[in-house]
Amino acid sequence: MNGGPSRPREQLDRNKLSLGLFGMNCSGGLAVTTVPERWDASWENNQKLAKMADAAGLDFMLPLGRWKGYGGSTDHNGSNFETLTWATGILAITSNIMAFGTTHVSLFNPVVAAKQMVTADLVGQGRFGLNIVCGWNTDEFDMLGINLAQHE
Repeated sequence: MNGGPSRPREQLDRNKLSLGLFGMNCSGGLAVTTVPERWDASWENNQKLAKMADAAGLDFMLPLGRWKGYGGSTDHNGSNFETLTWATGILAITSNIMAFGTTHVSLFNPVVAAKQMVTADLVGQGRFGLNIVCGWNTDEFDMLGINLAQHE
């Protein structure tokens, strides 16, 4: 691929504080609630929100790395987008905002993940960011057949 090296966003270099949106890739977002107007994480809504955030000058969108909902009457976070492809889609329809991908280190093959991230960064012309997490939700690890490491 001949996209050339990514360049960091000048806006992030200038700002001492970055403002953005978190968890919009999952149904319900961060609000565990049963109210009818809770966040509907459809792709259409994510596109609209990303374009509004971009136009408003927000700095980033950061997704939750979820693989399974919490059950119950709303199955909070049960509908969600995989974060690397979500970020690539967000980057393709915006011009300035940075989009992160969230990766669980135990779940991703590093070579495959690196290629996905480089692709996202090329699509976004240097606006892709990476959120690396260890994970904590035993139900999610169990459904993927991975033992969650014991810790204190």
